[in-house]
Amino acid sequence: MEDRETIFADLPPSGRKARPVLPPAPLPTLTTEAMWQMFAKNLEGLGGRMGRPEELEVILSRPHTIDHEVATKIGRLPGGAAIWEAEVGVTTADLAIAETGSLLLSTGPGRPRLSSLAPIMHVVVMPKERIVATLAEAFARLSDRTTIMITGPSRTADIEGVLVRGVHGPSDIVVIPY
Repeated sequence: MEDRETIFADLPPSGRKARPVLPPAPLPTLTTEAMWQMFAKNLEGLGGRMGRPEELEVILSRPHTIDHEVATKIGRLPGGAAIWEAEVGVTTADLAIAETGSLLLSTGPGRPRLSSLAPIMHVVVMPKERIVATLAEAFARLSDRTTIMITGPSRTADIEGVLVRGVHGPSDIVVIPY
């Protein structure tokens, strides 16, 4: 028996009707506050954490780089330390996704992608209204710019299945909604 015949022999006869695949039930309409609570729970489950605006001054006492939008919001100059010397990268995000605890960040003028990838700590400062309930909603709103999705701190288990944080990016992620 050839490989093709072996594979097809394990399939059900073509006369059987396949079960219909139903779309997932829609999530109930959530308030912004409920979405942030879901986001926080999912982010913390991934090893990230929610922060408070008053923590930002302490965080910025470390060598940091800050994107233009956040710098404008908090009354500072954008930039800061050289990207490879910064301990903290402060950016904004286009969207927070409640169901996964993920963030979408697009690049563009004043929004360097390395600020979210190179420092050991990534701090995201973003407006509370930039949250959606589902990944599908987030994808429907994607911009035409290069966009990255961040789902918790960097982690890998490439070597002997041992989980290690911070190998391919920040080991600490803090999200501060305002």
